[in-house]
Amino acid sequence: MAIVKMNKFTLLAFESKKEELLEKLQTFSEVEFINLQNEDVQAKNELLSELDKDGIDSDISRWEEELSKAKFALQFLQNYVPKQSLMKSLRQEKLSLTAKELEKKVLNGNWESVYDKVKEKEHALAMLDNEKTKLQGNVQTLKPYEGFNAPLGSLDELKETVHFLGSIANQYEEALQNDLDDCYLEIISKDNQDTYFLLLTNKDKKEEVEEVLRGFGFSPFKTEEKELPLKLIQDYNERISLIESEKFLVKEELSGYEENLESLKLAYEYYYNLVNRKLVSSHFLKTDKTVLLQGWVPISQNEKLTNIVKEVLEDSYYLNLEEVKEEEIDDVPIKLENNDLNSAFESVTSMYALPKYNDIDPTPFVTPFYLVFFGMMVADAGYGLLMLLASFGALKLFNFKDETKRMVKFFMYLSFPTMLFGGLYGSFFGDLLPIKGLIDTGKDVMTILAMSVVFGAIQIVFGLFVKAAVLIRAGKKADAFMDVGSWLITLFSIGGIAAGSMLNIPVLKTMSIAGAIIGSLLIILTQGRQMESTGGKVGQGLYELYGITGYISDLVSYTRLMAIGLSGGSIAGAINLIMKMVTDNGNSLLGTLLVGPLIFIIFQTVNLLLSLLSGYVHTLRLTYVEYFSKFYDGGGRAFEPFETKNEYINLRRE
Repeated sequence: MAIVKMNKFTLLAFESKKEELLEKLQTFSEVEFINLQNEDVQAKNELLSELDKDGIDSDISRWEEELSKAKFALQFLQNYVPKQSLMKSLRQEKLSLTAKELEKKVLNGNWESVYDKVKEKEHALAMLDNEKTKLQGNVQTLKPYEGFNAPLGSLDELKETVHFLGSIANQYEEALQNDLDDCYLEIISKDNQDTYFLLLTNKDKKEEVEEVLRGFGFSPFKTEEKELPLKLIQDYNERISLIESEKFLVKEELSGYEENLESLKLAYEYYYNLVNRKLVSSHFLKTDKTVLLQGWVPISQNEKLTNIVKEVLEDSYYLNLEEVKEEEIDDVPIKLENNDLNSAFESVTSMYALPKYNDIDPTPFVTPFYLVFFGMMVADAGYGLLMLLASFGALKLFNFKDETKRMVKFFMYLSFPTMLFGGLYGSFFGDLLPIKGLIDTGKDVMTILAMSVVFGAIQIVFGLFVKAAVLIRAGKKADAFMDVGSWLITLFSIGGIAAGSMLNIPVLKTMSIAGAIIGSLLIILTQGRQMESTGGKVGQGLYELYGITGYISDLVSYTRLMAIGLSGGSIAGAINLIMKMVTDNGNSLLGTLLVGPLIFIIFQTVNLLLSLLSGYVHTLRLTYVEYFSKFYDGGGRAFEPFETKNEYINLRRE
């Protein structure tokens, strides 16, 4: 249960064996390469700057094109091929193949012909959509002239008369009629903004009429169509209907490509991994015939790495595995390794920050407190039982990805303290069952409040002990005493003063006062030791002593354990009361068999979800703010191995 120990490896191999080696290492998925072409890396080792930079394979564009084709066809078909039900997709196991088996299936398969067919169908749909859009635009343009009862081509047959077909803003209609009262004016239609009309006049008045219309912002209707507008609209709409039918037939044909979808998935996985293998060469250096690789590997995988190198390179290689140096601490990637329980809570740590390589993994110290606090805030045996059944059933029935599986296990483990505190409070879906708990939430509020504060005090003190252990492990025993011991003396003494006063034990109170004075003096004298002047040391020490108010604030924060736990139970009880009122109202059969249970199911579900959300968020808050601030800084980065993509299949080692 710790941070996985890493080795830095340096591998020198012949360029001719690089591709085969990378393929094995990608399937191995346990090494992270260092970018040797990075200027900062080369600045730390001048010998590296004397080597040439390895380049990306010139064929990369071809592989990227193949990947792009497979990705396009896959994404396009997924819009038309019937999707599996969620239940079926979760239960279905991924196809398991080795790298060689995948390569054989892709290279001997028919995915490219599938792509050609898909591309052809995509082009057909695009052409139909373009035609439909154009026709719809034509219909929209002709719609205002639908009432014009003459073929548009007949206007061009006029010999001595000039026509103007178009529109002006509605506000100019009356002025138009007044100014051109000696012309023939026919209002065809109107909408909210414009008036559409036909104007006829003699040829000798053309310029005069044009000048008037220009002043009204006349917008002429331009078209090459010759038919009656109404007939054109009908023809266009008929063609649009036919286009929809043609599109339906194409989509129906595409929906039958379900089997072809599988070949595209294999091609996508294969070319994605191939492109990644090509691109990773930008991390390496080389000579004329050799290539230099460097990276990180878990110590537990050293033997497997060595065997892979021997298998591919035989005796023609140089491999060196070395321990992490002090100056490399900040560069080492972090991989956590915990038992099944603690690994479910690694997300809590990683969401905040991963530890540095020389730090500790806080996950095992987070797990017990997270379990207790979450259980205390949800605190209902019925809710906990539902969580357990749902999560356990999901793990048994469905094939989740690793990350999803850990999250499901996370809530499965949280169900146990939820049931425990539910039993302690006597809560099963509120007061649905008459369970007598050890604590009566209606009367023992102060007991729950005291319990919340005590749990908070335990977590804070535990955090300080963890900090002391970290400092001692780093060989800083004096710092551990000054930075942690002084605070523990002070905090325990203040607790002793409170206990002595409440229990009326004068000796305890007197000794605790003396301890508080000693602890306070230690804080004042040691916490400013980094300052240069005596005044600065004392001033900084006094400022740090003032930080004791922060501990009081921290303890107050833990009262949310009581507040959220009681509020969720109270809401559950209120829901039961409403349900009882409905079912008992006039002994209504409808209320008893339908309305009452419906109220219970809907509102208890909502309360369960809100309780889970509150428990999750507020426990995170207590962990990050009140707990981690005492001993944990983080600052590490996640281990990102050179690995295969396993979105659609499981690529197993040979």
